[in-house]
Amino acid sequence: MRIKTDKTVGYALLAVGLGLIIFPVCSMFNVFTGSGAPPAIFEMNSITIPLPAGEGMSPAEVEVVSGTEISQVVNMVLWLMFMVFVITAGGKIGGLGVRLIRDIKVEVKRED
Repeated sequence: MRIKTDKTVGYALLAVGLGLIIFPVCSMFNVFTGSGAPPAIFEMNSITIPLPAGEGMSPAEVEVVSGTEISQVVNMVLWLMFMVFVITAGGKIGGLGVRLIRDIKVEVKRED
């Protein structure tokens, strides 16, 4: 009876592990191909450089990188890190399931 329970739990853990691997891969594919957007965790400001003003001119600023582009890159990197963590956890859970599914064979050798 215990062997049947172990195998059932093993198959359940394997299914959960595979789900935790497949979902992040699909999600990352959508984010990096532009089909979806990563969750907006950070909103960054634009990087600007002040230009010196000449006589009678008001000071000006030049935008080097826009805040939306910086925010998108930072959010994508954070999303990637989180998804790699979830994939790693799915691999560990699936590995536990495989260990429970496998039959354990013990051989005893007698020395006569």
